[in-house]
Amino acid sequence: MKKLLHQVTMIAIILMVILFFIACGNSDKQLTKEDFLNDFDYMMQTMEDTFPYFGVAERRLGVDIRALGQETRAMIENYPYSLQGLANELGISLEDMPDLDEHIFWSIIRHEFFSYFTPFAHSLATNFSGYSINQPYYTSSWSPYYTPNNHHAYTNPISQSFYQEQELLFNTLAKEDGALFQFIFRDEPPIAAPGSIVKTEIIEEYRVAYLNVSSFMGFNLSTISDLRGFYRNIQKYEHLIIDIRDNTGGSPDLWRMLIMKPLWPDRNNMLDMPLYAFYRGSNLGKSLGENSIEIEARDSRHIPETDNLLTVREIMEVNNLPHINEDDVKNLAYGVRFNTSISNIQWRHMHQLGLQNIYYPFDGEIWLLTNENNYSAAALFARHAKEMGFATLVGEQTGGAYATYVANFTLPNTGIIVRWDIDYLTDGDGRALNEFPTTPHHFNRPGMDALETVLQLIEEGSF
Repeated sequence: MKKLLHQVTMIAIILMVILFFIACGNSDKQLTKEDFLNDFDYMMQTMEDTFPYFGVAERRLGVDIRALGQETRAMIENYPYSLQGLANELGISLEDMPDLDEHIFWSIIRHEFFSYFTPFAHSLATNFSGYSINQPYYTSSWSPYYTPNNHHAYTNPISQSFYQEQELLFNTLAKEDGALFQFIFRDEPPIAAPGSIVKTEIIEEYRVAYLNVSSFMGFNLSTISDLRGFYRNIQKYEHLIIDIRDNTGGSPDLWRMLIMKPLWPDRNNMLDMPLYAFYRGSNLGKSLGENSIEIEARDSRHIPETDNLLTVREIMEVNNLPHINEDDVKNLAYGVRFNTSISNIQWRHMHQLGLQNIYYPFDGEIWLLTNENNYSAAALFARHAKEMGFATLVGEQTGGAYATYVANFTLPNTGIIVRWDIDYLTDGDGRALNEFPTTPHHFNRPGMDALETVLQLIEEGSF
């Protein structure tokens, strides 16, 4: 990173960076191009061992991940010439391009590789902001996301050092060198604290209520209190509109425990929506699949119907999955059937997560507004709401990134954390959820957004 830091004009900041490297005890380790290529090869082999969506990515996105990997490897090998065009666009001459280091390598795999299929299947190279946000969830043994694999990724000293350096570099270049900032970070969004997660409104007194949930992260006691009061006040209303447009996900526990469970009208009739999860046949793929069963069995989300992984053949013999993709199945070896009913939720799991039990069953009509920016937990909410008959969906189809297990892997030389889904998740008929996103019952009407459409549907009595 030495040549790169020489681009920064503030001497005080340069000295701070140098002192930081010394304090980390890592400044004497100069990685070579061979080290970066080895890290990239390790990443691609780990994908071969664990990533189940090569076929889906090509069919749905038109991305041949293996071919893209070969192109990206050549880009690393031929740096700086491979990125000379981008540098020239930013006014950086070949002579002034920074040397290949951990941060240039991170930029290449994030922007020249993963950007072609992010956020598909939660695939990305983590940045320092994601590292900071995710670290508490992956390192606490009480967290439902804790696994030995995830814990190692977020506690090993090489990764810690890399992400501390990256945050310093981000802040420094953002202030002092816009061209180099764009060269490395491109259009990385500024770090900002989330706004209000839950907003409520009465659209029509005693008739139509509105709840906007912008994220399924960061719920606190105040959020839960707001929801409890809102649910209590709208008990006699005819319609509840839940708006999750642009909600990119978070924890499925939050919508399961604080939205679906409290509002579910019939406690004696909580339907199941079966999901099947399949895994690659490598030792690592099988091990992560076994981790998934263990994690889900101890919590309240998806309950495995067997204590161990079954082979794909065993699952296919017992269950009718007429729409499963035969080409994809050839690369899968093990699997499990999950029961996803809201009845799985137990008070002890809510207590463990610091959540409170709320019960205000809603007998009116529930509408759920969706769009293509719904990913991960938000996409799962839409899928469950539709399949379980919890709500009528209005808007656009969801974006996807359906998963029960997102695995984090550490590249050995640089400490960069890469992540992706390791479970090939299907519906009860075998359709890969990431290939066939959830579609609404009612698409937006011409010239209307989802809220305008649902209000029109209510006025027409179309429910």
